[in-house]
Amino acid sequence: MPSRMSLFLIGSLALNAALFGIVGGRMFSPANTEPTVQMQLERYGPTADVVAAAWSQLPEADRTALRTQLRESWVAMANERKRLRDAGEAVYNAALSEPFDENRLRDAVAIFQLREKHLQDIAEGILISHLGKMPAEARATAATGLLTPFNARMQRADKREGERGKHFVDESAAPGKPAN
Repeated sequence: MPSRMSLFLIGSLALNAALFGIVGGRMFSPANTEPTVQMQLERYGPTADVVAAAWSQLPEADRTALRTQLRESWVAMANERKRLRDAGEAVYNAALSEPFDENRLRDAVAIFQLREKHLQDIAEGILISHLGKMPAEARATAATGLLTPFNARMQRADKREGERGKHFVDESAAPGKPAN
């Protein structure tokens, strides 16, 4: 079984190759007009800073309570997060297996998605419980921010954790993203 470092290096290599392809394709493709900000919002939803500004309209006492709830739920989900990581490794291992077993991969992906959905539901439940204390416009923006794919929010949270060496979102971060 490959070590974690090997898995990380393989993932890093794949990501770098994909980014190289995107950048190279962008450089060599004919120029087209950039989409407007409105088009980008319609396609991708509000940017992180827009969502953060919406969450900043939550009263301070509620922001504090939200951070506490997210922190406590993150700690409480330690076993579930480990099972999610294990399920991700099972997907990877099923894809590498020889002879390839399509059903094994499908099952592993289904299990991963169920575990991911469970964690997503917990975090979104906490966030949604606080939306009622925000002005309507901010509430709508924050709710749209919840449409950001869960795995993207988790990756950003993991990146923040690595940069700060902490397990929780700091005081200045938008509470619209799950803490870890």
